[in-house]
Amino acid sequence: MDIETTAAYFESRQYLYEKLVNEVEYILTEKIKETGIKPASISSRVKLLESFREKISRKKYRNPMDQMHDLAGVRVVCAYQSELDTIAEIIESNFEVLERTDKAEELGVNKMGYSGRAFVVKLGSRYSGGRYEDLTSLRCEIQYRTILQDAWAIIDHQLVYKDEASVPEGMRRDINNVASLLEVAQGVFDRVKESRSEYIEEIKDMAKNASAFLRLPLNFDTVLEYARRSYPDIEPSEKLTRLLLDDLSMEKYPTLRELDCVVGQAKEAVEVYQQENPDWFKNSTDFLTKSLGFIDPDFRQNHAFAPRTREAFEKYQHLLPSHD
Repeated sequence: MDIETTAAYFESRQYLYEKLVNEVEYILTEKIKETGIKPASISSRVKLLESFREKISRKKYRNPMDQMHDLAGVRVVCAYQSELDTIAEIIESNFEVLERTDKAEELGVNKMGYSGRAFVVKLGSRYSGGRYEDLTSLRCEIQYRTILQDAWAIIDHQLVYKDEASVPEGMRRDINNVASLLEVAQGVFDRVKESRSEYIEEIKDMAKNASAFLRLPLNFDTVLEYARRSYPDIEPSEKLTRLLLDDLSMEKYPTLRELDCVVGQAKEAVEVYQQENPDWFKNSTDFLTKSLGFIDPDFRQNHAFAPRTREAFEKYQHLLPSHD
């Protein structure tokens, strides 16, 4: 095999692999979005020419364009182990799968390492024609792993050691300990996610009884559910809910009942202001923050309200209940 001739051929086709990874990344992004999973990252890359030359020289490939499956690569990084099974289902449902690998299974229980899983795929016949011209037969590696698995892979790559046997004996135990700790941490994160899911279901069940629901402590999950129940036609904003809680005195609002009281007191003023500025009520959290702004001077001082909204707090004071 002539390395330079093969490298030149690969270089002439790099643009196709660029198109391929863009397509695969787009498909994965859209399909994952449909599941509600929020991946930490989805990235892609095409093998660099120098890396291609080095690998075919080191591996002594006879036919590198067929034997190298990582010329194009896409990586999906998720927060939780449970999400990886969903990612795998998406890959299997939307691509032609040629190969599956699971590094954890390959390592076994006593080996060093902490890695994720991967597929080698083709776009397949469903994407033939049009912009997929010349792409359907090309291979792409899709790696999918958790954030902690990705962190281990990055550090492991920086250490240079390619296998356990090449690691100096004095370091081997420490590296294995780190891998074990990361695995334990992943388990804790997964259990916390499961516990939170159960807690959210409990909140929804409690919401069926208004009195019991309002006795719940004020926190991110209870405020989101309160917003959904109070304004069922629009979703709350998670980002704005966090900002609301940051600016709120938890001593003054220990339960949802105190928040509900404020919303009731400000209801007329908020409705009038909404009619005046409908574009400023894009989500149900907007109703909560402006209700608090009308009633609670401490929140009004802490929160980053626009000048027009601050003017409205003064303009519509006469619509608030009298405290005489």
